[in-house]
Amino acid sequence: MEYKDYYKILGVDKTASADEIKKAYRKLARKHHPDVNPNDKTAESRFKELQEAYDVLKDDNKRKEYDELGTNYFNFKNAAAGRGTGQGQYYYDYSGGGASGFNFNYNNAGGGTGFNFEDIFSDLFNRSAKKQGPARGNDLMASLEISVVESVKGTEKIINLNGEKIKVKIPAGIQDGGKIKLSGKGSAGLNGGPGGDLYITISILNDALYERKENDIYLNKKIKLTEAVLGGKVEISAIDGKFMLTIPAGTQNGTKFRIPKKGAANISGKKTGDLIIIVYVEIPSGISDKSKKIFAELSKEGI
Repeated sequence: MEYKDYYKILGVDKTASADEIKKAYRKLARKHHPDVNPNDKTAESRFKELQEAYDVLKDDNKRKEYDELGTNYFNFKNAAAGRGTGQGQYYYDYSGGGASGFNFNYNNAGGGTGFNFEDIFSDLFNRSAKKQGPARGNDLMASLEISVVESVKGTEKIINLNGEKIKVKIPAGIQDGGKIKLSGKGSAGLNGGPGGDLYITISILNDALYERKENDIYLNKKIKLTEAVLGGKVEISAIDGKFMLTIPAGTQNGTKFRIPKKGAANISGKKTGDLIIIVYVEIPSGISDKSKKIFAELSKEGI
């Protein structure tokens, strides 16, 4: 099997720390994730290659084995995978190239060969023997972006992970950076072992209307100049419905109005933030001659 340089695939040195390896993997995985590159087979292949490299280098035992065996690592893994369970059959294929390459077969049922295969490769297979039982699959990480409204009300999303469509239920009240755990949706287990878990990190995208800060919701509202000067009532489109907000006479540009308990409730529902409305006075343009005269008179009064 062709040798794969996992360090080169992740773009790190062989002396890289576990944290450096994790950071390199996350950066490249985001760049080549199938959801970011739909219908791109090259990106999909690259993403799988990154996962394969990370699965080995993040595990101290696997990494040590990979470093020690070097170019023989994949031949060893291939041999261990093909090892018989009840017939005493073993197969080791070394494809080093040229006259040094060789194939070796051993079969208890077909007679001995004059020496013990296990004596020659005992060190290799003793490493493998510890891993023959059921083993849990690796955990995987993914990210998902949602809107402010979706974070407040909750929603369902479909993500595509290695060709599998997975439904993700987003609970109402989840905060930016919150994580969702999907048990058993990570990498498949080995030899009948359970699958790993999938951890999804949520990112909340603010928009032109709403911004969320922890459990508070910020809303920008434009008001007319006359409403700011004379006062009045304006309609507010909050996430949970519309209501009328009273604007006092003489309201200044950028004034904030705090409406208690109209923000986002946290996941437990025990704490609810506030709705903070920031008003911006809209300066009229293209006014009539009559309006200009009125403003001219007001300016004489120092207004």
